Amino acid sequence: MEIFADLETELSLREGGTEGLCVAYHSVEFLAPLYVGDFVEATAWVVDRGRTSRRVQAELHKVISVGLDGFGGPLPEPILAVRATATIRVGVPD
Repeated sequence: MEIFADLETELSLREGGTEGLCVAYHSVEFLAPLYVGDFVEATAWVVDRGRTSRRVQAELHKVISVGLDGFGGPLPEPILAVRATATIRVGVPD
């Protein structure tokens, strides 16, 4: 969730010039387990724009898996581990 918050902050800065505020998470789906040591990549994009708000979709993929034995490596294909939708409030341009 912290990674999604960072992505939302970045989108707020790009869309409104300020850090903005997360108004609500509409859904969060945990689709695959994550373990300490796993490497992930996350992306977020705007799916709807209002005057002061943005609807955001975000996904987090596991790209390197570390097993319980502490060993692992890159996965053949990234695994979608978490998906979320949220509404953020952005600054209103002058």
